[in-house]
Amino acid sequence: MTSKWIARRMRIRSSVSSMRVSISLNMFFEISLTTSSEYKTWKKNSPFLYDMILSTALEWPTLTTQWFPDVKEPEDKNYRIHRLLLGTHTSEGLPNHVQIAEVKIPKSATPNPADYNEETGEVGGHAKSSNGESSAVEFSIVQKIDHPGEINKARYQPQNPDIIATLCVDGKVLVFDRTKHSLQPDGKVNAQVELIGHKQEGFGLSWNPHETGCLASGSEDTTVCLWDLKQLQSGSHTLKPQSRYTHHTQIVNDVQYHPIAKNFIGTVSDDLTMQIIDVRQKQTDRAAVVAKRGHLDAINALAFNPTSEVLVATASADKTLGIWDLRNVKEKVHTLEGHNDAVTSLSWHPQEAGILGSGSYDRRVIFWDLSRVGEEQMPDDQEDGPPELLFMHGGHTNHLADFSWNPNEPWLVCSAAEDNLLQIWKVADSIVGKDDGDLPLDEIDR
Repeated sequence: MTSKWIARRMRIRSSVSSMRVSISLNMFFEISLTTSSEYKTWKKNSPFLYDMILSTALEWPTLTTQWFPDVKEPEDKNYRIHRLLLGTHTSEGLPNHVQIAEVKIPKSATPNPADYNEETGEVGGHAKSSNGESSAVEFSIVQKIDHPGEINKARYQPQNPDIIATLCVDGKVLVFDRTKHSLQPDGKVNAQVELIGHKQEGFGLSWNPHETGCLASGSEDTTVCLWDLKQLQSGSHTLKPQSRYTHHTQIVNDVQYHPIAKNFIGTVSDDLTMQIIDVRQKQTDRAAVVAKRGHLDAINALAFNPTSEVLVATASADKTLGIWDLRNVKEKVHTLEGHNDAVTSLSWHPQEAGILGSGSYDRRVIFWDLSRVGEEQMPDDQEDGPPELLFMHGGHTNHLADFSWNPNEPWLVCSAAEDNLLQIWKVADSIVGKDDGDLPLDEIDR
């Protein structure tokens, strides 16, 4: 099991000696003091780093977050309405839910340094609009759908975002049509489809962007399953996998359909490999492409670049990210170093081809600009990290669970930590604005 999931379930056992408990507690308080100090520094500087930020405490933590693709613009209103897909991770015995939230965000928000409250130390919840007035950023849960146990991951179907798939702790993949559920839960789990094929829970889930109703899942049982909802028999609500792949030898942590090459599916595992399935091949015990020596610890996530057929990134428990060219996976194109703990989530910017985001157990979300790889640095700049490290979000005080780029508002991000804190933020344009000297993605040194 990866350090990513071990850390989530760590408990101090009663058999540990009092001395070891004392040492552990001392280390905990030292870490807590450091985290608290870093957070206070971040809060004080945040008005100058962000065009907008909202920190809100959820009733229960969510391990998953994803912006929906739609946005509404009400007439005669100075805001847009965006939607978020969330889950819950409640205490034992309490109900869990798939949650849909609405976020009202002011139009043409600009930096508002006065938004920092010296007395309370709070930041966020407002942004200056184009007319100079302060407008509230409003967050609300608008629908809850009953779910059996915590939700490891939830993703909507790209061809129809009302169709939502979730990964369960018992290994099942559930599919919900949110339009067939009331806005408030009634205490009864009623998924439209149950996908039954995994023997253990999983964290890898991806819808096929090229074919409606098809999805892939990866599990701790070391397998990858492909599903086709079109094969569901009339009157039935359970479905077995169309294919089951056994090419990995340890836990499968992530699966992703290639956004351009429709026959490719990428998978990563505790066995230290990234592998590419070609669904045209009949063998299910081997992959078409195997990258073996890229990381020193479990690979937790991968992400295909949405504009390049050959560029893919991997995130590892060894604290690094790997950049790969699928035409030659004998070695990485580049290694990104900047996190201080396991990297657990990964996603490319939907509008800026060379920008990659990563989330880590070090509580950080980092933006990387691959067009800056290889740039010369002054000695003072080297202390701040490599040239490609564009921005570091330090607003969380607990492990990052997931983050998501907004597809409609450039540079707008939602990030969720393993405590109850959800943050919605947009980096200041003065930091991430286009530089005329930026290199095109295809000119990055290999």
